[in-house]
Amino acid sequence: MSRFVKVVGLGLKYGTFLSTSGFVLVILIQIFARLFLATAPSWTEEAARVFFVIAIGCSAGLALRSGEYVNFDFFYHRMSPVWQRRVGFAIDLFTVVLFALFTYYAVGFTVMGWAERSPSLKLPMAFPFAGMLLLGASVLTYAVHRLRRHFTTKSPGE
Repeated sequence: MSRFVKVVGLGLKYGTFLSTSGFVLVILIQIFARLFLATAPSWTEEAARVFFVIAIGCSAGLALRSGEYVNFDFFYHRMSPVWQRRVGFAIDLFTVVLFALFTYYAVGFTVMGWAERSPSLKLPMAFPFAGMLLLGASVLTYAVHRLRRHFTTKSPGE
């Protein structure tokens, strides 16, 4: 699982970089067109949204992996180590359940997107919808990895 998680992380890093770069490039095209051309191309706004959704889908799992989310440290640090482990386990378990459901429904949503076309880009809507599938799958991958660590690591004092 560790090697798989590393490969997924590498793919997500490249996906985040490429989609964020695409987002910035499209925004720069839009700014240039609004300043120097008679009319701005209509596809730039939609392309920026698609790149943004894909970037969020790629980066959400990476944020979970590195623990970059909101914590209630005020309460957590006042708990005993035993309760900290219990709360950590419950959070990881609920995250797995939530994102398993999220990913399941995102698959159906993405499949439905093949029947629709985007207004200006004329791409199947499955491409932007796949951002939600990517988000769910990436968060689920790291949540399962975090949950597995509860069973494979010894708690302090054992």
